[in-house]
Amino acid sequence: MKDTELCSIEAEQGILGAILIKPSIVAHVSSLIRPEDFYRPAHRDTFEIMQHMALEGASIDIVNLAERLRKVGKLDAVGGIPFITHLGNVEATTAGVDGYCETVRAYSRRRRIAEIARQIMEGANDMKKDIAAMENELQDALMEEAEQFGEHKSVYDAQALVFALQDDIDRRARGEKSGVKTGLLSIDSHIGCMEAGNLVILAGRPSHGKSALACTIAINAARAGKRILWFTLEMDAVETARRIVSNLSGVDNEKFKSPDLRAMTEEERGMYIQGYEQLARLRLYVSEITNQTPLDIWRTAQRIKAAGGLDLVIIDYIGLMSAGSQKRENRTQEVSFITRTLKNMAGSLKVPVLALSQLNRANDKEGRMPRLSDLRDSGSIEQDANIVMLIHRDSHLAEDGTLAYENTATLDIAKVRDGRTGSVKLDFTPACSAFDDHEE
Repeated sequence: MKDTELCSIEAEQGILGAILIKPSIVAHVSSLIRPEDFYRPAHRDTFEIMQHMALEGASIDIVNLAERLRKVGKLDAVGGIPFITHLGNVEATTAGVDGYCETVRAYSRRRRIAEIARQIMEGANDMKKDIAAMENELQDALMEEAEQFGEHKSVYDAQALVFALQDDIDRRARGEKSGVKTGLLSIDSHIGCMEAGNLVILAGRPSHGKSALACTIAINAARAGKRILWFTLEMDAVETARRIVSNLSGVDNEKFKSPDLRAMTEEERGMYIQGYEQLARLRLYVSEITNQTPLDIWRTAQRIKAAGGLDLVIIDYIGLMSAGSQKRENRTQEVSFITRTLKNMAGSLKVPVLALSQLNRANDKEGRMPRLSDLRDSGSIEQDANIVMLIHRDSHLAEDGTLAYENTATLDIAKVRDGRTGSVKLDFTPACSAFDDHEE
């Protein structure tokens, strides 16, 4: 397929025509596409001029647009007055501008992918080139494409910053939220919400409730109408479903394992059925594949988002992820690669990513709260994260010599880039994998 087929001239002109109809949408359009996403240079130049005019507060109409293009010496290059007049007559609607932008952006990405494919084919035909090296190049190129040519902008000039800020203000004024709340008021009062593009780390030692808290957050978000993708690298899908229904119903997870649910009372069976029905209504997706790479997760998330939208990705947990072909000298460097890629994924997909991290059990006998410094041996987790939460439950030595954990947890919100740090208490029901705000 030729590059000339990888474009929609109608959609490009639809965007420019819609701006002439309603110039105030320039900021919104600029948050969705970049000038370089336009295939035709004339459309690209015209859009850039419209952006400059919007920033200056100039009226964007056919006469002023033609005059501005003339001043910068581009009027003849774009096609002169007939081209500008044609844009004013394009059958476009402001209501359809999001669709036009989506089409133009998609074709822009397709052209980039076609270029990647061309380069890979050239390499494949070079018998001197190492196959593993080509695989690495392909993976790197696809990640770069998703980061730089996806929905997330990695570099903003001053003009783009103004448009992005204005679009954010407009969205907030309309009551449109770009993040996901945990559903636990004590946490949300500190962090506000898990913002789109954020990497949120939930860290703790084994048996302190990381997975259960992630389960609670996933359920709360799904109940609020959010679409959740949950990678349970440690549990299979059935075990995950059992935990979810236990959380929803309030029935002890262990009773689900008895034949024909015989361990349940009649009342518990009714509660179980209600939990089962609630789960069926949630927009929740679970992936049970182990040893996944960041690229595997990215691809799955992109597929789910394309199929119907995506609001939150949960990964349980980082330590079980593989760097794939991106091998490093040691595991610390691999974890750094993983967390940086997850951060890029969050930005590209415009969703928050909640990733769990397991801390060493060595300090458990001290009974102390984990600290941010405990993460510093785990690559660049702290550096890459927007939010870091550390969970801890006090314990005592049981009669059989094992550690018994309390049912009250302390969550240290140790890092928040746009919020406030602090510690909160949470009540924990281990039998149902459920956390709630603490009640005195």
